[in-house]
Amino acid sequence: MTPVADHLWLLMTSAMQISSYRKGELLLEEGAVCRHIYFVYKGSFRFLYLKENEEVTTGLFTEGICMTNMKSLTTLQPSTVFIQTLDDAIVVKINKEALIALYKQAPEIEGIGRVILEHMLADDADWKEIYTIYSPEERYHFLLKKAPQIIQQIPLQYIASYLGMRRETLSRIRSRSAKSSL
Repeated sequence: MTPVADHLWLLMTSAMQISSYRKGELLLEEGAVCRHIYFVYKGSFRFLYLKENEEVTTGLFTEGICMTNMKSLTTLQPSTVFIQTLDDAIVVKINKEALIALYKQAPEIEGIGRVILEHMLADDADWKEIYTIYSPEERYHFLLKKAPQIIQQIPLQYIASYLGMRRETLSRIRSRSAKSSL
């Protein structure tokens, strides 16, 4: 990506907010409409929903990643997921309406937004494919290769839920992987 011109960067930053959150706080609650795109500056987050009183993790995000509930943001329908902090965190957020106003003010910013959106969608597609293409063990290895920081930063129970397995299964897979790499 080419550098952003100073005048465009100033416009963009004027619409951004920096917010800090404590561990366990919710950025978005189920039933609320998502109105922001978030850039994770510090910390980690998970998307989750409740199924029969059990939490199911559907997304994991760490520093340097943009995240949002795309469906709720674009359709203005209530969110079916929560976004929760897993540790103390700092995000840079931009409101959808403010972003649209920026697009009208400086059409070049729309091109920047499109590139960011394309990267977010490509990443999302990569993660969704793992459930249909890979076995549980292959999912774990995909995660190790694609986002090793998740293994280091996020508790195992959330990783296991995200990978679609029980924590004990993930522990066995990790143990086998560690033995085979010796």
